Amino acid sequence: MLPFYAQLHTAAALGDHRGRHRIVMLYIEPTPYIIGLIDALREVWCGRIEAYYIMTDFTQRWGLLLDRQQGSVLPAGYFVKMHALWSALARDREHTILHLAGWGHPVLFGAMLMARSLGIPVAVETDTPEGRPVRYWRRIFRKITYPLLFRLPSRFLPAGTRQTYYLARYGVKPDRMTVAQMTVDVSAIHQFCRKDREALRSMTRLNWGISAAERVVLYVGRLEIYKGVEKLISAFSLAVAEEKCLRLVVAGDGSLRPRIEALAADIDCHVTYLGPLSGDDVLRAYLGSDLLVLPSLSESWGLVVNEAMACGLPVIVTDTVGCTDDLVRHGKTGLVVATGRESELAAAILQLIRDEADRVRMAHAAETLISNWTLANEARNITFAWSELAG
Repeated sequence: MLPFYAQLHTAAALGDHRGRHRIVMLYIEPTPYIIGLIDALREVWCGRIEAYYIMTDFTQRWGLLLDRQQGSVLPAGYFVKMHALWSALARDREHTILHLAGWGHPVLFGAMLMARSLGIPVAVETDTPEGRPVRYWRRIFRKITYPLLFRLPSRFLPAGTRQTYYLARYGVKPDRMTVAQMTVDVSAIHQFCRKDREALRSMTRLNWGISAAERVVLYVGRLEIYKGVEKLISAFSLAVAEEKCLRLVVAGDGSLRPRIEALAADIDCHVTYLGPLSGDDVLRAYLGSDLLVLPSLSESWGLVVNEAMACGLPVIVTDTVGCTDDLVRHGKTGLVVATGRESELAAAILQLIRDEADRVRMAHAAETLISNWTLANEARNITFAWSELAG
């Protein structure tokens, strides 16, 4: 990966040879999803795309090695970061569009102000959903400030339906929004699953030491309280008391890891802990399971839902998961339960486990629905908004 200033010099030397407008993209951190999206955007945007990141390994240790095309990390220190961004934005500002991943981080907000002072249009993507629980004082603060703040961006790119409602609540008009349809590389997942789904499923279960007769409930994500992991454990305990053939498989890392490891060590708990997974190992986990549960107490979107559906799994989510309105159609592609209700979550698990025909039907519907939520389509939605800003 080139140092930031080396990349900046290289970009200036190359010039905007692929189109008149270049895009300066700013994200909190590089993740597999973001890298995949940037690659998809390069396929459809005729101008230059320069990607920068505020930091690395913020939400978890991704261990990504970036090449020149995937972007670079800004230098350390707030004012140094801002100076570097000013240099990037001021160069050919008449043909530049700034694309931000939200507005909450000080560097993102500062970049937005700098761009507007330079006369550069700003596109902001957001996964913040309507209905997310917020403390009273924050609701008052946002009610006062957000209508003013949201005048700064030229265009918003909400992830989906709930994110659109959130922006509308603060006065953003429909003509300033383009729904991005936030997703993962569904096409690549389908290609992986087509290799030999049943063979992959059998081999995965063999590696886990789980029999073909057991029904596997999968959780993938951070092991933190806000993800509802403790609620899932309680719900699973209720479910396994009625159906002994159940197995909870957990993949991820976080502060609750010691508790998950202790449960996995107790043979009577029916819990298997895989640790953190990445790449194809995540896909194998989906294929080895019968359903995915995302029991979050708060969840902006939930890309694991996209991944699971692409692997042909029905999903159970809480009603605070941000992708619910778009992807989880209750009784069709999965089940939606009230947040924090262990008994309701247990009943949903038992419903899908006991009714194989219903589970298979939902799995097929989930895979069909998500087939249109590709990175290529998300990239086209985003570049449409860029084209509107380019004029």
